Amino acid sequence: MVNAIEQLLLGWLRVPPEPAPPEGAPGSLLLFRAGRNYWRWRLLCWAGAQAALLLLVLLPLLLSRPQPLPAGLTTLLLLLYPLQALFTFFAQRLDYRLRWYIVTDRSLRIRAGLWSVSETTMTFANIQDLRITADPLQGALGLADLEVSSAGGSVSKEPGASPTHLARFAGIDNAEALRDLLLARLKRYRDSGLGDRPEAAPLTAEAAARELLAETRALRAALYPKTSS
Repeated sequence: MVNAIEQLLLGWLRVPPEPAPPEGAPGSLLLFRAGRNYWRWRLLCWAGAQAALLLLVLLPLLLSRPQPLPAGLTTLLLLLYPLQALFTFFAQRLDYRLRWYIVTDRSLRIRAGLWSVSETTMTFANIQDLRITADPLQGALGLADLEVSSAGGSVSKEPGASPTHLARFAGIDNAEALRDLLLARLKRYRDSGLGDRPEAAPLTAEAAARELLAETRALRAALYPKTSS
């Protein structure tokens, strides 16, 4: 029943299929979603909005005494409320499920949105800065945002890339591990001569082994973050 409703909404909204992986080696592909607590937070916001809306629906009915509202209007209000509650609940659920975060050894891609789908693609050649942000509520939920900015406003020229200068991994529970992974891959990418540092010296076998070990550890931490108590 749940899947049928979701498929109906996806068809009605004409949401595109899952994004294709960006440029990079197949073995380096890392695909993940926002943290589970991010869904719980969205659900809490939805419940608060529904409680406020319910009050707005009931208030006219209570204040209309001793002259009640027309029966047709009362019936309409009582029918529309559960319908919109059901629709908005599945919209929140799909917005969480359709938030795609993809990282390879050469680029990253983020797709988010249900009503208006946005897709951002950025290659490591353009990455300039990585920054972790978290408000007190995010911190309490074990969540954070990882912001990746591109150098000089440059962005990927791949098809489907968004003309934005900032990519945001919102509501993730592995922000530090993902940052370390991106930094390791970014350094390896640039030191290999693929980036925008032509003066970089070739890696020695020992240095390459150290970086590969660091990347493996970061990848493991990103794939299997510690669960919060």
